[in-house]
Amino acid sequence: MEITESSFANLIVAFSLLSCFTLLFSSPLRNLLLSRNWKIKNIKIIELVFRWTPAILFSILFIRYLVAHIFLNSSHVHVAYHLNAESEFFYRLLSLFAGYDGASIMLMCVILITHLILHKVIKVRNIDMVDRWFSLLWIICLTGILPEQTFEMLIDGDFVPVSEKLLVESANKGILASLIFGLILGFGPHAMELMPSDKFSKYILFSLGVFGMLSILIGPLETLVPLAKNTWNAELFSELEIVRLGTIVTILMLFSFVPNIIYYSNKIDASIPAGKNRSMSLAISIFIGFCIIILSSLILLYPNWSLVSIFYELLYELFPILLFALIFSLLPIIGLDDRSRPELHGWRYGLFVGIILSCINSALISLSLLNGWIIALFLSLTIPMIVESSIMLNKKIKITNIITSIIAILLFMILMIFFSDLRIILPLMGICCLILIEINNVELSKLNKLMKS
Repeated sequence: MEITESSFANLIVAFSLLSCFTLLFSSPLRNLLLSRNWKIKNIKIIELVFRWTPAILFSILFIRYLVAHIFLNSSHVHVAYHLNAESEFFYRLLSLFAGYDGASIMLMCVILITHLILHKVIKVRNIDMVDRWFSLLWIICLTGILPEQTFEMLIDGDFVPVSEKLLVESANKGILASLIFGLILGFGPHAMELMPSDKFSKYILFSLGVFGMLSILIGPLETLVPLAKNTWNAELFSELEIVRLGTIVTILMLFSFVPNIIYYSNKIDASIPAGKNRSMSLAISIFIGFCIIILSSLILLYPNWSLVSIFYELLYELFPILLFALIFSLLPIIGLDDRSRPELHGWRYGLFVGIILSCINSALISLSLLNGWIIALFLSLTIPMIVESSIMLNKKIKITNIITSIIAILLFMILMIFFSDLRIILPLMGICCLILIEINNVELSKLNKLMKS
């Protein structure tokens, strides 16, 4: 039997990527059409086309995948390697989730369904931003999560099935993995723009963050990436499969941890206008953030990797972060200065988008950056409260932010020095930083009540 790629599937994926890139720029395109006196009704139709095109294209691939299993088309690799000519209908359905390629496509299916349902259910601050976050997520899913062999074809194919016991066991894990990770990632783009005025927002986002961290710690990641069952240490970083693992873990961190950062940063800006030393706080945040990101890779990889190899890989990893941090930090210059600290927001969005591009860029050391990335985000919230001087910033809130910053850095150093398994370190870092953010949030809420009284 000879295995060949499916040109049809490759074409659909290519058009899906194009539709996602178009959706990224839906807002500027809408403004352009408005300036050309287009009718609002026509523009809304175009918006719906942009929004539904990725879903429609993926549905074409999924229906093709589903039909191949239901009708036992042995020319599809996934069918031939899991089923036989007499497989019952029940096993045909289970085989959809079998293997890490099956679990991956069903994960994307859950992500898409969750996203489309929440579009009708959840009120968000900015629907365009939700579209952008989803587009970035979907691009990563298509390029970094969906295995190529999912749609591979066989020439003169024949069934070479696994046992029914193995099929059921694999399918059960696939169902669990696709539901757990699919719900987190499907909710993620909406969580980024959740209404801050809603009294339940804080609890929802905190629960999402903790659930996301625990899914990395104890979730069935090995169903999506077989390598994930191993200890995530420096030796593993020489394996090519670590690229796919890094992609999955990174987007789980991004879409469960970052919504809390966005929520709290908006709350700070709404409560405390920027004071003196605003530019100094930005400079210190960027400098310390980059130092910690680089340090996290050095501690994890050296001496298993040479310093030359580490810095060579870092050039590819850190360039997107540097580039987008610079672009977003300069937004105030062109008049986008509607928030108290737009430069710091730019630095954070540079970290968000930079880590996303690291997923797409697919480098071996992506996982080694995540510890430093978490601390860099956390310090971008606390350093302004420490460095800036304003009558709105009392001594107590400054001391609280100093203490939580020191705790975060000490925790970072202790975990990085005494442990090597990132599957343990990353969730612990994330959960502890969420708790520290909440401590700062409580102190900020006390200040708000004091000001109102």
